Amino acid sequence: MSELLTKLYLDSAMKNFSIFLVLVFSFHSTSYGQIQGYNPNTFIPTFDTNYIIIKSSESIDKEFSFLKNTLPSFLEEFPNPDKNEDFYYEMDEKMARPITYGQNEFYFLGEKMDAFHLKDSKFSIGNGKDFIKIGDHHSSVSKLFPPYELEIRTDYGIIIIPLSYHGIVVDEPISLIVDLKTGNITKINI
Repeated sequence: MSELLTKLYLDSAMKNFSIFLVLVFSFHSTSYGQIQGYNPNTFIPTFDTNYIIIKSSESIDKEFSFLKNTLPSFLEEFPNPDKNEDFYYEMDEKMARPITYGQNEFYFLGEKMDAFHLKDSKFSIGNGKDFIKIGDHHSSVSKLFPPYELEIRTDYGIIIIPLSYHGIVVDEPISLIVDLKTGNITKINI
Protein backbone atom coordinates (compact mmCIF):
# COMPACT_ATOMS: atom_id res chain seq x y z
CA MET A 1 0.00 0.00 0.00
CA SER A 2 2.79 2.47 0.86
CA GLU A 3 4.46 1.77 -2.51
CA LEU A 4 1.22 2.66 -4.29
CA LEU A 5 0.85 5.90 -2.29
CA THR A 6 4.50 6.80 -2.98
CA LYS A 7 4.03 6.16 -6.70
CA LEU A 8 0.83 8.29 -6.79
CA TYR A 9 2.57 11.09 -4.87
CA LEU A 10 5.58 11.07 -7.22
CA ASP A 11 3.35 11.02 -10.30
CA SER A 12 1.39 14.00 -8.96
CA ALA A 13 4.59 15.87 -8.06
CA MET A 14 6.08 15.27 -11.54
CA LYS A 15 2.90 16.54 -13.23
CA ASN A 16 2.90 19.67 -11.06
CA PHE A 17 6.61 20.20 -11.74
CA SER A 18 6.04 19.78 -15.48
CA ILE A 19 3.24 22.34 -15.38
CA PHE A 20 5.51 24.67 -13.40
CA LEU A 21 8.27 24.37 -16.03
CA VAL A 22 5.86 25.03 -18.88
CA LEU A 23 4.52 28.14 -17.12
CA VAL A 24 8.00 29.46 -16.34
CA PHE A 25 9.17 28.90 -19.93
CA SER A 26 6.08 30.51 -21.43
CA PHE A 27 6.39 33.48 -19.07
CA HIS A 28 10.01 34.07 -20.04
CA SER A 29 9.44 33.67 -23.77
CA THR A 30 6.34 35.87 -23.60
CA SER A 31 8.05 38.60 -21.61
CA TYR A 32 11.05 38.64 -23.96
CA GLY A 33 8.75 38.76 -26.96
CA GLN A 34 6.91 41.73 -25.49
CA ILE A 35 10.04 43.85 -25.16
CA GLN A 36 9.77 46.29 -28.04
CA GLY A 37 12.82 46.04 -30.29
CA TYR A 38 14.22 42.84 -28.79
CA ASN A 39 14.63 40.30 -31.59
CA PRO A 40 15.36 36.72 -30.49
CA ASN A 41 14.70 35.43 -34.04
CA THR A 42 18.05 36.31 -35.62
CA PHE A 43 20.93 33.80 -35.41
CA ILE A 44 21.98 35.65 -32.24
CA PRO A 45 19.51 37.75 -30.21
CA THR A 46 19.60 41.37 -31.37
CA PHE A 47 18.01 44.75 -30.79
CA ASP A 48 16.25 46.04 -33.92
CA THR A 49 17.61 49.43 -35.02
CA ASN A 50 14.09 50.48 -36.06
CA TYR A 51 13.27 50.77 -32.35
CA ILE A 52 16.26 52.83 -31.18
CA ILE A 53 14.94 56.07 -29.70
CA ILE A 54 17.18 58.85 -28.40
CA LYS A 55 15.51 60.95 -25.74
CA SER A 56 16.42 64.05 -23.81
CA SER A 57 16.75 63.20 -20.14
CA GLU A 58 15.80 66.79 -19.33
CA SER A 59 12.57 66.91 -21.37
CA ILE A 60 10.61 63.68 -21.76
CA ASP A 61 8.73 65.09 -24.77
CA LYS A 62 11.90 65.38 -26.85
CA GLU A 63 12.83 62.15 -28.63
CA PHE A 64 14.32 61.09 -31.93
CA SER A 65 13.96 57.81 -33.81
CA PHE A 66 17.44 56.69 -34.86
CA LEU A 67 16.54 55.43 -38.34
CA LYS A 68 13.27 57.11 -39.14
CA ASN A 69 14.12 60.78 -38.70
CA THR A 70 16.45 63.17 -40.48
CA LEU A 71 19.02 65.76 -39.46
CA PRO A 72 16.52 68.68 -39.62
CA SER A 73 14.07 66.81 -37.36
CA PHE A 74 16.91 66.00 -34.93
CA LEU A 75 17.85 69.68 -34.73
CA GLU A 76 14.19 70.58 -34.28
CA GLU A 77 13.92 68.22 -31.28
CA PHE A 78 17.33 69.15 -29.86
CA PRO A 79 18.09 72.77 -30.91
CA ASN A 80 21.17 74.79 -30.00
CA PRO A 81 23.99 72.24 -30.17
CA ASP A 82 27.44 73.25 -28.97
CA LYS A 83 28.91 72.19 -32.32
CA ASN A 84 27.23 71.68 -35.70
CA GLU A 85 29.55 71.76 -38.69
CA ASP A 86 30.43 69.75 -41.78
CA PHE A 87 33.22 67.21 -41.67
CA TYR A 88 34.70 65.16 -44.53
CA TYR A 89 34.18 61.47 -43.73
CA GLU A 90 37.04 59.73 -45.53
CA MET A 91 35.74 56.17 -45.08
CA ASP A 92 32.65 56.86 -47.19
CA GLU A 93 34.14 59.81 -49.08
CA LYS A 94 31.14 61.93 -48.08
CA MET A 95 30.44 64.96 -46.03
CA ALA A 96 29.25 64.18 -42.52
CA ARG A 97 28.00 66.35 -39.73
CA PRO A 98 29.11 65.87 -36.13
CA ILE A 99 26.75 67.52 -33.69
CA THR A 100 27.71 67.85 -30.03
CA TYR A 101 25.89 68.75 -26.84
CA GLY A 102 28.49 68.95 -24.10
CA GLN A 103 30.34 65.64 -24.23
CA ASN A 104 27.66 63.85 -26.31
CA GLU A 105 28.35 63.40 -30.02
CA PHE A 106 25.93 62.55 -32.82
CA TYR A 107 27.17 61.84 -36.36
CA PHE A 108 25.01 62.29 -39.44
CA LEU A 109 25.97 60.94 -42.83
CA GLY A 110 23.79 62.65 -45.39
CA GLU A 111 20.50 63.30 -43.64
CA LYS A 112 20.53 60.15 -41.45
CA MET A 113 22.17 59.50 -38.11
CA ASP A 114 25.12 57.14 -38.51
CA ALA A 115 26.54 56.94 -34.97
CA PHE A 116 26.45 58.46 -31.51
CA HIS A 117 28.63 58.58 -28.40
CA LEU A 118 26.88 59.37 -25.13
CA LYS A 119 29.15 60.38 -22.27
CA ASP A 120 26.78 62.03 -19.80
CA SER A 121 23.18 61.67 -18.72
CA LYS A 122 21.70 64.46 -20.90
CA PHE A 123 20.45 61.82 -23.36
CA SER A 124 19.13 58.31 -22.97
CA ILE A 125 18.45 55.53 -25.46
CA GLY A 126 15.63 53.06 -25.49
CA ASN A 127 12.74 51.51 -27.32
CA GLY A 128 10.05 54.12 -26.64
CA LYS A 129 8.94 52.44 -23.42
CA ASP A 130 12.14 51.76 -21.47
CA PHE A 131 15.33 53.82 -21.56
CA ILE A 132 18.88 53.64 -20.23
CA LYS A 133 21.39 56.45 -19.70
CA ILE A 134 24.83 57.17 -18.32
CA GLY A 135 24.86 56.58 -14.57
CA ASP A 136 22.28 53.76 -14.64
CA HIS A 137 23.33 50.42 -13.19
CA HIS A 138 24.18 47.88 -15.89
CA SER A 139 21.29 45.66 -14.76
CA SER A 140 18.90 48.21 -16.31
CA VAL A 141 20.02 46.94 -19.74
CA SER A 142 17.79 43.90 -19.20
CA LYS A 143 14.73 46.12 -19.79
CA LEU A 144 15.86 46.49 -23.43
CA PHE A 145 17.99 43.42 -24.01
CA PRO A 146 17.27 40.58 -21.57
CA PRO A 147 20.16 38.25 -22.45
CA TYR A 148 22.81 40.94 -21.95
CA GLU A 149 26.21 39.87 -20.66
CA LEU A 150 28.78 42.00 -18.86
CA GLU A 151 32.28 41.13 -20.10
CA ILE A 152 35.08 42.02 -17.72
CA ARG A 153 38.14 43.67 -19.26
CA THR A 154 41.29 44.76 -17.45
CA ASP A 155 39.88 47.91 -15.85
CA TYR A 156 36.30 48.21 -17.13
CA GLY A 157 33.28 46.17 -18.14
CA ILE A 158 31.63 46.16 -21.54
CA ILE A 159 28.19 45.13 -22.72
CA ILE A 160 27.76 44.48 -26.43
CA ILE A 161 24.22 44.59 -27.81
CA PRO A 162 24.13 43.20 -31.35
CA LEU A 163 21.84 45.12 -33.70
CA SER A 164 19.66 44.00 -36.58
CA TYR A 165 17.80 45.76 -39.33
CA HIS A 166 14.74 43.94 -40.73
CA GLY A 167 16.03 40.65 -39.31
CA ILE A 168 19.60 40.99 -40.64
CA VAL A 169 22.42 41.38 -38.12
CA VAL A 170 24.39 44.59 -38.77
CA ASP A 171 28.12 45.21 -38.23
CA GLU A 172 28.01 47.90 -35.56
CA PRO A 173 26.56 46.96 -32.15
CA ILE A 174 25.65 49.20 -29.27
CA SER A 175 28.48 49.08 -26.75
CA LEU A 176 28.12 50.15 -23.16
CA ILE A 177 31.15 50.78 -20.97
CA VAL A 178 30.64 49.94 -17.30
CA ASP A 179 32.57 51.07 -14.22
CA LEU A 180 33.48 47.83 -12.43
CA LYS A 181 33.46 49.43 -8.96
CA THR A 182 29.96 50.88 -9.14
CA GLY A 183 28.39 48.77 -11.88
CA ASN A 184 27.17 51.99 -13.55
CA ILE A 185 27.19 52.70 -17.28
CA THR A 186 29.80 55.37 -18.18
CA LYS A 187 29.56 55.46 -22.02
CA ILE A 188 27.08 54.37 -24.69
CA ASN A 189 28.28 54.10 -28.29
CA ILE A 190 27.06 52.93 -31.64
